[in-house]
Amino acid sequence: MDALELEVMDSFDAPVRLAVRDLLSRHEAAFGWAGLSEERQRVLERTAPRPGSDRLVAVAAHGRGSTDLVGWAQVDGYGDGRTAALELVTVPGPEMADASTELVDALAGAALAAFAARGDGPLRWWVGHATDADDARAARLGFVGDRDLLQLRCPLPLPALHGGRPTPAVATRAFRVGEDEEAWLVQNNRAFAGHPEQGGWDLDTLLERQAEPWFDPDGFRVLEVDGRIAGSCWTKVHRSARPPLGEIYVIGVDPDFHGRGWGRALTEDGFAWLAARGIAAGMLYVDAANTAAVALYRSMGMTTHHVDRAYITDSVPPIG
Repeated sequence: MDALELEVMDSFDAPVRLAVRDLLSRHEAAFGWAGLSEERQRVLERTAPRPGSDRLVAVAAHGRGSTDLVGWAQVDGYGDGRTAALELVTVPGPEMADASTELVDALAGAALAAFAARGDGPLRWWVGHATDADDARAARLGFVGDRDLLQLRCPLPLPALHGGRPTPAVATRAFRVGEDEEAWLVQNNRAFAGHPEQGGWDLDTLLERQAEPWFDPDGFRVLEVDGRIAGSCWTKVHRSARPPLGEIYVIGVDPDFHGRGWGRALTEDGFAWLAARGIAAGMLYVDAANTAAVALYRSMGMTTHHVDRAYITDSVPPIG
């Protein structure tokens, strides 16, 4: 694309971070979602990168003669046998408004070439709101489908709770900051053993989430049994959405307490907490391969809003 300039970078100062934030704001204003996942944003914003996991290369795209970004591609987490993650976001400027496909192709190609130049290895490419065009592009570049992450939504309050109960079947309490962290990490890591994103959390990971401006310990609901955290339902309110959207951010039950129906009860509890605060729409993410969870949520009246899709390759092919 003659009107496009691409810049590969390995270090990121405050002006670069500010430019990416502006790009994400413009994308959200245009399309209703930020275009880059929270995890990629966290990696970029960390001023003290974590060894290994935060290794990062990116490609910035802007129109010739302009400093405003029209695209950003980011690969992080590579090295030490890790599976790196790629995401990209574009908001074409007026001079390239009819060239969205070419912009994505150019940005993806530059990001893959930059990653390959740094040692190559396995790479997982996440695409939000995936389409047939994304499937075709990924296949053309040597990727295969790996995972589908469904965003499910429902009206709040839930139309009817399971079995006709007027209220959820568990009594939860708010998360106690400074007291519950270690016990919750045990419950979470047991509930999500082997999960690529949610399992294996450490205290730094949890404290990073607690430092987010949206964190509300009252909306972090804990189910305690005999002094032990048996399960939890952590909610998040997306105030920038129109109307505001209430998310079940993390929900899990310790395996020792499986078989009691507490997954459903905690989901009901979390959505009831959100509804009591005037939130009229609820949502959560679930892996499409988790058929039991998908069936549970659909039985509660949730429907698919969109699909985020991961593609994977063992080695980035030559780009030409």
